[in-house]
Amino acid sequence: MRDLFADRLLNISVIGGVARLDFARVDSINADDKKVALSPSYRIAVPVDALVQIAEQSNQIVAAIKQQNKNQTQETTTESTDQH
Repeated sequence: MRDLFADRLLNISVIGGVARLDFARVDSINADDKKVALSPSYRIAVPVDALVQIAEQSNQIVAAIKQQNKNQTQETTTESTDQH
C-alpha cells in the first residue's frame, strides 16, 4: 500500500454516484497575514456509500480525539491543583 499526504481537503463533489475528494498541499504561508497558499495535489474517487462510511469513521475519530483532549485537560488541571 502506498501512503499519500495532503494538508487540506479542498472540495467534495458527487456526480453520477461517484464522490470525488480533491486534496491540496500547502505551498507557502505568508508571514505577515498568515494566509496559506494551496495547490491541488490529488483526487480520490469513491462510490457514494464509501463516502458515507468515510464520514462516519471520521466523526468517530473526531469524537475520540475530543474526548482524549478533554481527559488530558482534566488531568493537567488536577495535577496543577494537587501541587498547590
